[in-house]
Amino acid sequence: MLVKKELEQTAIMKYPILPRPKDKRARNDKYVAAAEVLSLKRSGEVLVIDVFLREDKTLKLRFFSDGKAFLVCKEWPVKKWEKRLPSNLLENQYSYFTIEARESDIKIAHEILKDGQTSWHYVHGMKEELDSFASEINRKKQEQAMERKYAKMGEHFGMFPSYPADLIEYCEKYVFGQTSIFIDKLQKVKSGMCRKAVCGHCGHKFTAGKEVKTGKTGICPKCHMPARYRAAWSTNGSHQEKAKICIAYRVDNQLLTHWTKITRWFDETKVQYRFDDYYRNLHLKTPSGSILYAYDYKPMMNWGENWYRQRNGDTHHGESFVYANNLREVFGETYYHVDLQEGLKACGQLSFSALLNNLRDFQAAEYLFKMGMPALASSTLLMQDLGNRAGFTEVLGVSKQYHPLYRKYNVTLLEHRIIKSSRTWVDEDSFLKLRVLKPDWSDQGNINDLLETMSFERFVNYFTRQKEYGKKKIDHYMMLYRDYISMSESLKVDLSRKSVRFPRNIKEAHDLILPRFNQVKHEVEDANFKQAQEKLYAGMKEYAKGNYCIVFPTSRSEFITEGQTLNHCVGNEHYYKNHLAGTSMIFFVRQAAEREKPYFTMEIDMRELKIRQLYGFGDCTPPPEVRQFANEFLRKLKPKSAEERLVS
Repeated sequence: MLVKKELEQTAIMKYPILPRPKDKRARNDKYVAAAEVLSLKRSGEVLVIDVFLREDKTLKLRFFSDGKAFLVCKEWPVKKWEKRLPSNLLENQYSYFTIEARESDIKIAHEILKDGQTSWHYVHGMKEELDSFASEINRKKQEQAMERKYAKMGEHFGMFPSYPADLIEYCEKYVFGQTSIFIDKLQKVKSGMCRKAVCGHCGHKFTAGKEVKTGKTGICPKCHMPARYRAAWSTNGSHQEKAKICIAYRVDNQLLTHWTKITRWFDETKVQYRFDDYYRNLHLKTPSGSILYAYDYKPMMNWGENWYRQRNGDTHHGESFVYANNLREVFGETYYHVDLQEGLKACGQLSFSALLNNLRDFQAAEYLFKMGMPALASSTLLMQDLGNRAGFTEVLGVSKQYHPLYRKYNVTLLEHRIIKSSRTWVDEDSFLKLRVLKPDWSDQGNINDLLETMSFERFVNYFTRQKEYGKKKIDHYMMLYRDYISMSESLKVDLSRKSVRFPRNIKEAHDLILPRFNQVKHEVEDANFKQAQEKLYAGMKEYAKGNYCIVFPTSRSEFITEGQTLNHCVGNEHYYKNHLAGTSMIFFVRQAAEREKPYFTMEIDMRELKIRQLYGFGDCTPPPEVRQFANEFLRKLKPKSAEERLVS
């Protein structure tokens, strides 16, 4: 065993006098080393290797090993002991260098280190002796640590019991909330046309009328489960529904929680489930205190998809459903004055970890939970603003008349903030339409802006109708609408009429006004360009030689035509703006016989007079003769500051 205090008492060896090497390349080695074996009272026989910088003979590294372990330091007296590769302490891992030493010293090092070195690695020279031993020792330590880690993980995973016996039934009722009823094609019977139907939840078979069609909703006459009708001839399991659920247990008075991915499908009208855990927490009481262990199942670039230990104290804050049937067994009749089991049934998705923390830390969370709003109670962002307030209006900043709506639908924080930003009343029907629109957090700013110009009811009705046309997300239609209004205002369109401000199909209206807007915009830009040309091209002359010529752009439209014809991006506005600013200018390289036909496009940095880009169709590179011509034109340009070209 290496005793650090004892090693610190050892003397530095003298700078080694080395024989002149036969290999001339070795004379340029940056480092030289000396080795010896010391017999120490507590550490036993210890190999010591001192590495010096050849240039000034200063000590750069000391290496100690008993053949089973090693220690390295860079400063002497030692400031910090290291267990890294010696070569990485001397240089970075990508540097190439060698360490010169006497053959006798290399043999001394090898005799002590050989049993601990990588067996398959060819070792030659002092540097390889040190690194091979250190890397193998570190590899074994990492391997042992990994074995201990996975042994602990196996022990922890063995603590989790099986999934609750009623988990599938719970998912049917509270997670998915409906089943599928499979119907056959219409059959003609004496009483008319009918279909055979089978409930995917309870298996009940019955006859349905001809009014029943795929895609419509209904209820099973036996189990009374809400359902959507689906075609019985396509029950091959390809249609899958997915969700996530958090399940908690109390095992030997230890709290265990895991998050599980749920996959539901139907195999020949019979419901099937698969559960796959993806995160596990163990709140364990140990002799040294409480420890929160965390494991995450995720893909890693080098190691593939597997379970990975996370830092102690980590937990999963993602939203999921919560299995509530056993929460009284796990947390007791009450948890910080609330009944979790009663409050979390049919509550939808929320962050269970955040909810538990908020109930512990914030009085407002307890109030919201008791008022039937667990989703808001689980919002850490909201809690940080509210602290210990109480009272519906005081806590949420909206009329207490909203309480029945908030309680009935367990309103989320995003939905609450949208309601709060509305200048008009939000009724139940309008709220449900908002929920169907499924806005994201990234949509909140745009929604708030639009609610400044229209009522909440009009907002949800209008964008619900737009989604019916194209089935895209709401952000797409809000973008089209904002662009449409902006272009209309620029063109001074009269928006006072409802049919103009709210066109029936926003995509059609947007696409209809866009060419007109671009035409007017380009006319203005072309006028500005024409005014700027004299100063912009001052001192420049169009250049031609052999089969090629340079053409100067004279309008914004020419940028767009060039980009469209050559299928590249020079038509983008920033190229035009940089050109007009005189900082980075565009020149058209044309064939002399076809001056009007786009051929290659060149961008030149006018401050440094360098070609930044030279591309043809589809960003193809130019042939040598075109590049030579472009360089000849570049040499004709005179240095001129961007400020001199800038048009005021």
